[in-house]
Amino acid sequence: MTNFTDFLQSALKESFFNFTLYMVFGIAVFWLVWKGLKNVWRWRRIQPKSEQRKHFFSHDILYSFGSILLAGFLTGLITLLDQLGYMKLYWDINAYGTTWGILQLFFLLFFYDAYFYWSHRFMHHPKIYRWVHKTHHKSTDPSPLTIFAFHPLENLIEFLPFLVLPMIIPIFWPMLFLWQTLDLFNNLFAHMGYEIYPKNWVRLPFLNYKTASTHHNLHHEKFNGNYGLYFTFWDKWMKTEFKEYSERFDEKYLPDLIKTKR
Repeated sequence: MTNFTDFLQSALKESFFNFTLYMVFGIAVFWLVWKGLKNVWRWRRIQPKSEQRKHFFSHDILYSFGSILLAGFLTGLITLLDQLGYMKLYWDINAYGTTWGILQLFFLLFFYDAYFYWSHRFMHHPKIYRWVHKTHHKSTDPSPLTIFAFHPLENLIEFLPFLVLPMIIPIFWPMLFLWQTLDLFNNLFAHMGYEIYPKNWVRLPFLNYKTASTHHNLHHEKFNGNYGLYFTFWDKWMKTEFKEYSERFDEKYLPDLIKTKR
C-alpha cells in the first residue's frame, strides 16, 4: 500500500511539475515570441506566409495536457519500480565510476537520437501514421504550444527509453534529469516556429550536425523527411534530409531580408 501511495504521489507531483513546465515553456514562451516579439523577430519566422489558425492552438493545448498526465503516470511508475528494486538508478557517482557517471550523458543522447529517428520513421508508415502520429502533425506550422501535443500511444513510444534503459544499465539520477532537461529545450527550439540558431550554423564543422529550428519545422511542413531529433546524422546517412534545409536556414540571414522584415 505504501508503494502504491508513493506511486500516486509521485505521479501527481510529476504531472504538476510538467504542467508548470508547459505553462512556462509552452504557453508563456508562445505569448512572448509569437505575440510579443512577432514584429521584432519577423525575419526569423520560418514559415512567414503560414496562416495561424486558432483551432490548431487549442488542439495542441488539449493534447499537451493529456501528455502531461500520462508522463506523470509513467514517471511515477519509474519511482515505483525503483523502490521495488527493478531500476539501476543511483545517486553516488562513485558507484560505477566517475567516467561512466559523466560519459553516460553522451550515450543517452546518441542512443535516444537513434531510437527517435527510427521510431519516428515507423510512425510515418501509412498504416500507422493516421492512428498515432497524425495528432502531432495537425500543426504544420508548429509553435511552443506543440511541444507536448502527442497522441497517447506516441507519448508512450517516446517515453519508453526513459522507462526501460534504467532497468538495463546503471544511470546516475542527475544525468537522467539533465537528459530530460536538454530534451525539453531541444523540443522547444524545434517547435519554436522561429529560427533561433545563429548565422552559418548549418555550415560550421561539427555544429552542423546539431539540428537547427528550421530542421524540424521543415518536417512539420513537408512531413516525409528530417526525422532526426538532436542530430542530423541519421537523416544524412539515410538520405532523408530535405535538400533545401541549408538554403531555408540561410535565407533567414540574408541582409536585405533582415532589413525589410525589421
